[in-house]
Amino acid sequence: MISSNFVEHDLQPVFADLIAPTNIQRSEDGTIIVRGRLLEAPDRVYGPLRKRFERLGYTPFLRAHADGIEVIAARGVVTRRPLRWGINAALFAATIISVLITGTLNELQELDFARLFREPALLGLGVPFAATLLGILFTHEMGHFVVSRIRGAPASLPYFIPMLPGISLTGTLGAVIVQREPFEDRRTLLEVAVAGPLAGLVVAIPLLLYGLATSTVDGPPAGTYIQEGNSLIYAVAKYAVFGQWLPGNGVDVQLNAVAWGAWIGLLITMFNLLPVGQLDGGHIAYALFGRGADLLAYTVMGMCVILGLFLPNNYPWLIWVALIALMGPRHPPPFNDVLRLRPAHVVLGTVGLLTFLALFMPSPLVVVGG
Repeated sequence: MISSNFVEHDLQPVFADLIAPTNIQRSEDGTIIVRGRLLEAPDRVYGPLRKRFERLGYTPFLRAHADGIEVIAARGVVTRRPLRWGINAALFAATIISVLITGTLNELQELDFARLFREPALLGLGVPFAATLLGILFTHEMGHFVVSRIRGAPASLPYFIPMLPGISLTGTLGAVIVQREPFEDRRTLLEVAVAGPLAGLVVAIPLLLYGLATSTVDGPPAGTYIQEGNSLIYAVAKYAVFGQWLPGNGVDVQLNAVAWGAWIGLLITMFNLLPVGQLDGGHIAYALFGRGADLLAYTVMGMCVILGLFLPNNYPWLIWVALIALMGPRHPPPFNDVLRLRPAHVVLGTVGLLTFLALFMPSPLVVVGG
């Protein structure tokens, strides 16, 4: 029954030829809740439905319900702003500088900033590392951005995050693209999420192979050093280049700047593919499993806590869990949560999750010696 106390606009023109309503309610905050059944396929309903609701000053969310479907229309309309690039350009310039200095300090193996001011030509030493890492990160973010634009999702340009050289091994925390509103549906969500990591890997893997081929295999260095973690992709790449599983028999590859930058690119991609919250992996998990992704997210967070507590020198996992908790481990639903994935999308999402497993490193960085 349609509620007799409903006193808002006549909604029949909104639903005509799209939804057969069985119940309409209005909450105290003005939210309109409509239950019924679809008269058209979900991908043909939401676009017209949203335009009609927006003319009344509402934004609709389409959900599955035990009685068919549910439309939750909230007061207000999302206003799309023009693309701005000023802050993005400034952050990217700052990140180039921070990564370049970090790469230079890595090559000099000393934290001598005064020397860099006296001899700025030394910054050329940091170019291989900076070009490798930023090339991977930039391609990753452009994968997201280009697919967002193709699918009509209002995404910002990437915001690169610089870090102070000397306190960071990378000079950056990577980059993020801000989504101005929820994704329209799970298909869009999945396509945008997978595009970044796969695009980045197209650049990262050749650079990794080149970097490994120009690096040397030797015993561990004297004193304290950092042992990079092994993932399936990284281990196979080393075997492909050197014909042996490394580390092993007392030797390991001594990474040059390009190989180190490529490995960092793989590490950042792995973190982005964690199936939690609004990370790339969280987008993929929600697209595949819906609210079932919540259980996966909390399971992964628990796994990270175990890794941080019970593996030696693995506390960065605890820091990462804290950041995830601050961001929120649950993924928000898209506008149209009724539209389901095509088989090709399921395959694409499965590729995304398998990529995470292929990049996963239980102990990403371990300090040895000292």
